[in-house]
Amino acid sequence: MSQFIGVDIGTTRTKVGCYDAGTGRLVALRATPTPAEADPWGGRRDAGQVTGMVAELLRQLLADPAVRPAALAGVSVGSVGEEVVLLSGDGRVTAPVLVWHAGHGWSERETEPLAGRWADTDDTFSVFKLRWLARHLPETVAAARTFTSLADHVARDLLADRAAPVFLNISHASRTGLLDLRAGVLHDGALAELGLPGLAAPELVGSATVVGRTSGAGVLPAGVPVVTGGHDHMCGAFGSGVRRPGDVYVSAGTSEAQLLLLEHLPATLAPGVDAGVFVAGGLRFVHRATPSGRYYRAWRDLLYPGVDDATMWDELAGVADETDPAVIDADHRRAQLAALPMEITRGHAMASLLKGLAVEAETTTARLGQLADTAIADVTIGGVAAAWPTWRRLRQEATDRRLRFVAEPEPTVLGVAVLAQLGATGSADLPAHLITAENEETTTDEHR
Repeated sequence: MSQFIGVDIGTTRTKVGCYDAGTGRLVALRATPTPAEADPWGGRRDAGQVTGMVAELLRQLLADPAVRPAALAGVSVGSVGEEVVLLSGDGRVTAPVLVWHAGHGWSERETEPLAGRWADTDDTFSVFKLRWLARHLPETVAAARTFTSLADHVARDLLADRAAPVFLNISHASRTGLLDLRAGVLHDGALAELGLPGLAAPELVGSATVVGRTSGAGVLPAGVPVVTGGHDHMCGAFGSGVRRPGDVYVSAGTSEAQLLLLEHLPATLAPGVDAGVFVAGGLRFVHRATPSGRYYRAWRDLLYPGVDDATMWDELAGVADETDPAVIDADHRRAQLAALPMEITRGHAMASLLKGLAVEAETTTARLGQLADTAIADVTIGGVAAAWPTWRRLRQEATDRRLRFVAEPEPTVLGVAVLAQLGATGSADLPAHLITAENEETTTDEHR
């Protein structure tokens, strides 16, 4: 049976996995920290380091006995969508890649013209990064002729045709601030407004599109179809079986992304909600992010330093019923702990926070449904946190909806690989073992 490779360039870690269509599982996985360097605004990357890192991970993956190079039928690359790569006319990278969550965009948001047309745009979007580069590193912009996403740059590097047009998949284009979602085109003229008059928009292509084949001169065998990927959260949703209008996906990571799939976008969007094009099925989505994972990490580091996860979750399981949810304010700046026992322990405080975040997640789901005037079907939750029964129980207790938890510990890598299958073959598997009910055990198998 055929095998497909998915590459997930994450915020902190990059993972490559091999999906086997015969077994319906990821049969091999390799991972390493995603390279980044500090700067005063919060971080940047070297695109060359990233492509080199991916090549090394692919080399390690192909050495795994479960991977059959002759059976490889497709490869796809996904990443956060907001990180962009500036390219010269001959394909040379001219500027650093600004880390998606860093403050470069925030520092530009109130400047013109961003304070006008893009006033309601998430400040992590690519337009703010492009503007920052134009203002702070003008020489790197002057040398550039176009741009693309980090994932599409890595995918293009795999192609045999080194002169292939620079492309941008529409899932990542949704995170640029330059895509007209209703017309399905990039705003070319907006680049001049941003102070980048010499920059042209890349070729816009759909996710799951074959853009060429591998050369054989690199790590992968010759002739493997290279398929466009998409935004990591959207790929995770796709890999978890979230593929119908009305489906909700919650990606419980550093930023807890929640998205609702739709056939048509609502006429207007609420503050804090953005929209985009899904990776398959011609669907659209509305999306809202909450920094739940970041808050969890901050509290964990404060309350449980040096304590392993299993010990912490066992402690929380014993006290969770004795606490009420923390009340989290509208802008997520403060949390008020209420109705805690007088002899409070660190477990009570942590359980209260997690219960409060569970309530916030249900509130977000309800608001997305109201905004889109859509009945919510299933809510599917993926991410490392979903592996812990106590976390799943707290989430289920905060809602009357049916929650489905993803047992696969790497849904994004799987989603990117299955997206490669869709592009290369026209169909995509939906392994039934991916989903577990709330009261069932999940696996933390690392596919090694």
